[in-house]
Amino acid sequence: MDNQSDKKAAQPEAAKDTDVISKLKTYRDANQGMATFTLPLTQVAVEFPKFRKHGAWTQVLTMAKNKIAKAQILYICKVCTFDGEKLSEADWRTYIPMEDANELMGEIFGGSDEELEEDDEGNGSTAAA
Repeated sequence: MDNQSDKKAAQPEAAKDTDVISKLKTYRDANQGMATFTLPLTQVAVEFPKFRKHGAWTQVLTMAKNKIAKAQILYICKVCTFDGEKLSEADWRTYIPMEDANELMGEIFGGSDEELEEDDEGNGSTAAA
């Protein structure tokens, strides 16, 4: 056998998508495109992908040396545009008011409003430690 034949024989045939992979692909395909969120104080329009791959998060988490707050800022700067422009981490820290930052982080990293409203378990608890 020649070298090319050996390589072809060693490669398994492309496997069919499993049910799970099919579901995930369907979700990804249905969530293509961009979402827009307007920062409440500055009225800057922020655009970001509706479907965001986990790999982008792991990349910035590594860059941030597992510091979640820094990774969140890096991630937002990586995937978002602000009135069509990219911001650096330094720009974010200097020019984005805290209220706008918190709202955008909630939009990017938070769940739905319904999930947040239901997450009251334990709030106001007076149980002794």
